[in-house]
Formats: sequence, structure tokens, C-alpha cells
Amino acid sequence: MRSLQDWVYEVEAGWTRLLLVRVALLLIVFGLAAWIGLREFNGLRTMEAMDLAQQGRQLALGKGFTTKMIRPLALWQLRANKGNQAPSMSEFPETLTPPLYPLLLSGVFRLGKLSKVLDFEVPPEKAKGFSVYAPDYVPLGINMLAIIFGSVFVFLWGAKQFDLGVGILSTVFFLGCSVLWDYAIQGGSSCLVVFLYGVVGWISCGLMQDKDQDDIESKERGGAFWTFLCGFVFALLPLVQIIQIWPCLFFLVILCFNLRRNQWAFLLGAMIPLGIFLAWLGKLWLLTGNPVGLNWAYFLWDSSNYPGNMVWRTFSFDIEKTNVWRRVTGSVLKGLSLIVGKGPGLCGGTVVGALAMVSLLHHYRQKSAALGRNVWGIVAITLVIVCSFVFREADDLGSPILIALLPAACVYGSAFLWISIERWKFEIDLLGKLVACVVALVACSPTLVRFAVPESPPFSYPPNYPPIFIFMRTWFEPNELQASDLPWAEAWYADTPTLWIPTTRDDFMKIHDRVSPIFSILFTPMSSDVKMYSQMLNDNSEWGQWADLIRRQKPPDLPQAFATSLPPNNDYLLLSLQKRWN
Repeated sequence: MRSLQDWVYEVEAGWTRLLLVRVALLLIVFGLAAWIGLREFNGLRTMEAMDLAQQGRQLALGKGFTTKMIRPLALWQLRANKGNQAPSMSEFPETLTPPLYPLLLSGVFRLGKLSKVLDFEVPPEKAKGFSVYAPDYVPLGINMLAIIFGSVFVFLWGAKQFDLGVGILSTVFFLGCSVLWDYAIQGGSSCLVVFLYGVVGWISCGLMQDKDQDDIESKERGGAFWTFLCGFVFALLPLVQIIQIWPCLFFLVILCFNLRRNQWAFLLGAMIPLGIFLAWLGKLWLLTGNPVGLNWAYFLWDSSNYPGNMVWRTFSFDIEKTNVWRRVTGSVLKGLSLIVGKGPGLCGGTVVGALAMVSLLHHYRQKSAALGRNVWGIVAITLVIVCSFVFREADDLGSPILIALLPAACVYGSAFLWISIERWKFEIDLLGKLVACVVALVACSPTLVRFAVPESPPFSYPPNYPPIFIFMRTWFEPNELQASDLPWAEAWYADTPTLWIPTTRDDFMKIHDRVSPIFSILFTPMSSDVKMYSQMLNDNSEWGQWADLIRRQKPPDLPQAFATSLPPNNDYLLLSLQKRWN
């Protein structure tokens, strides 16, 4: 039986002390995530976040992979392939987004409904005191957990590949990435992708260490289970973001050729998610006649002929006259120049990204570290090249695709910083640690500034104002088609099939007359937010053909004859076939 002195020793210097320190640090990270989340979160903010959320709700309610946010281009593609056999607007299939993140959301939504802690319905009388739509917290919670556990895997990766100092500094860089917290707050799947990259980095690091030594310990690290898990986890990425298929394939091929054992387990693990991915592509092909569904439109998005989101809102699309490949070439050159211009900050932080880029030139003595540098360098180059096809200047925070490189950038950037400090050979060891702290402080300064920024307003307005969508639910019949310039918000909060207002009036009337009657049209600050009215009338304007409506001039050519202005500042305009408000 242990004596009191033994217990005291364990607490002061033994494994108990180590456990307590790790638990305390993990609680600090949880506290940081909770503080940022609860202080800054005011609902989902982006199209991607609300679109994914409403897809998850459809799955949770047993309606399959369907969507209530309907893009005119998706409608054109579906009807061009299926004709009159196309599904109805109330059962419109999702042909753009991979299925994994909506499935994850649907699982949490279903658990919330079964436990009666989550309800999609909000009584109209509660809309006045409404702050945050309760289901909005689900994507926030998933993103925060992804960051918390992602930081754990970044620490384990850095500590295993190099040493404890690299692990700690990598974690500081990771948690100090302000852009990552922004993506977590606004919603979307980027944080899940970052988490998966961190997990794969840690697992693959152990597998690559077989290059350093060939003993029993290395054989355990390279066991079949971990090899299987490495291939399985990385192959999940295309099921979250379709563009991740290219770095995924390069990673699988390179690592498979460099593994010393258990290649079969690695390939078997990758084949399961990739098989599901191919099945999803097959479904898209059957629905749309295109193996990538609607994802090809990213090539034309925000191009010279289709500025802004105009391509998604096009119903009369003639692909033969569009000269797609010529426009794709121009878009690639533009995207690549923008990526080069924005530099290493696109991976989450300028300091971390710059250190990681320089580390690619460093000669590592450990074979596993050198192999890891080569593998993740090739993954980064591949991701930059494919990202140039879809990258546009409108990305304010950076890139929700390139942020995936953050874990690798943190680990190798931290390692290079410590190596540089050691080469400087400070006479006092403390000076080297002080330099590392100063660099970390500079890298984390955008996140530290968040502590001084005032709390966020109750809603992410303009343009999102969820209470009005909640209230409008009472005006709509089930499965009645609406149109909006903010369709992701109306589909999510009003829970009604919502068409993105087409680019032209002619397209709008074609859909109204030939496909399905459109009960209402909603205009929000999303379309009216221009500095000058002349900008709205430009040839390259997205909303030129709707300028009279946006200016509150009642048009004579639309059947939606009843109109009303809506809160918060009467800058929401609703037109409908019938007057259902008092």
C-alpha cells in the first residue's frame, strides 16, 4: 500500500502532476473556446453555414439529401437532364455539397430532438424576444470542439515529430490563429477539415518514423490499425470539401510508396471513404448528367461574364455558347495571382505561414521529418493549384480551403523557429525562449485583440435578421415556393423552399409559369448594399434588372402585387401573390 509520501511525490513530480497539468491546460483551452464562442456568436453568418445547416435538418427529419435553398442554375441542370421527370421543388435534391458535414449535423440535430433540448420550431410570440436560433448553436459547438481537439493533435504531432517545445509552440500558434476562430464563429465546414488534417498529421508522423529506426517500438507505431486509420481519415476529406480529392490522392500515393509495411491496410482504409465518395459522384451523374453535379460552376463564379454570384442565379444557361474552358483558364490565372499576392497568410497566419514556407527549404536530419516536409509540401502545392481554380478576391478572411494547411504550418513553422534559435547560440538559454515568446506574441496578436473588442451585436445584421424569417413562417403554406436575395437564411430560418432570385426577370417568369408558382419575393440589404445607385445599373451589376424593385418602385410586370416593408429598418421588402399580413 502506498504511503502518503508516495502520493505527495506523484503530485509533485510523478505522473499525477503531468496528468493534472494536462487537464488544467485542456480546461484553459475549453474556457478560451467557450469565452470566444459565447461572447462573439450571434447566429450563423454565411451562405455556406446556413445552407449546410438546412441540409442537416432535412436529413434529421428523414427527407434525405434534399435542400430548401434552390439555385436557378441547379434547377436548370436538373431539368435539362430529367425534363418533366425532375423532382418537385419541395423535394429538390442537393447537387453541390458533399454529404459528410450535413450528416454530422443531422446526427446532432436528431439527438437534440430525441432528448428534447432542441426544437426547430419557434412560436411567433417568442420572435420579439428572439436572440439566437437554438439550432445555430450546433454548428458552433461542432466547430469549437474541432478546434479544441485539433489543438490537442497539433501538440501531439509537434511533440512526437520533434520535441515538447515544438509541440507547445505549435499549439500556441494554432490557438492564436484569429482566422480559425472567425471560421468557427461564422459556421461552415472549414474547422472540421482543419481537425482532420491535424489527426492525419499526428498519425502519419508515427508511420513515417519507421524511416528513423527499425526496432520493436517503430513496428508498433506502424501497426496495421494506425496505418488503416491514417488512410481512412484522410480519405474522409473529399466528403467534406470536394476539392480535397486532389491533395488526398497525392497524399495517398506518396505515403503508400514510402510506407515500409502495411500498405494494404493503408489502401483498405482509404478505399472505404473513397468508395462512398465515388457512389456520391455516381448519384450526381444520374441526377444532373455531370459527375461533379453543380460544382463545375465554381469555375465560372465571379468571372467577367458572370460577376459575383450571377452564374448561380442563371436559369437560361447555354453551356455550348459559354466557352467554359477559355473562361476557366482566365479564372485560374486570376486566382493564382491573387493567391500569390495574398501570400502565406492564406493558411491562417502570416507569421506561421512564412515560417512554414521557409521550413520547406531546411534540410532535416531525421528522415521522418524530411519525408513529412516533402509530403505536406506537395499537399500544400497541390491545394494551392486546385484552389486557384475557384479562389476569388471576395474571400475576406482568406481561404476556407487553404486554412486546412494550418496544422502542418504550425508544426513545421515552430520546428524551424526553434532550429533557428538554437543556431543563433545564445549564451543565455532564456534569451532563446524569450525570442520564441515574442514571435508567438506577434503571431497571436490578432486573437489577443479579440479580448478588447466590444461584444457582437444581437444579430449579424446586415443582412441577416432571423426574427423576421421566424415570423414569416406563419404567412407561408407548407412547401410553398418563395424567392429571395438571401435564400440561405430564408430556407434555414423560415424553413420553406426558397429560390435564389434569378438574374433576369425573364428567367423568374419562366420558373413561375413553367416550373412552380412563386408565392413571394423578398429583397434585403444583400441586394441593396451598394455605395451608389449607378453601381446597381452597371452592365456588370448582379441586380441591374431588379433595380426598380430594390428602389421600392412597384413593377407592373410581376404577379406578386402585394407589398410590405419589414423590420428592422424597413429595408426588407416582401412582395406576394396574396396579402397574409395584418
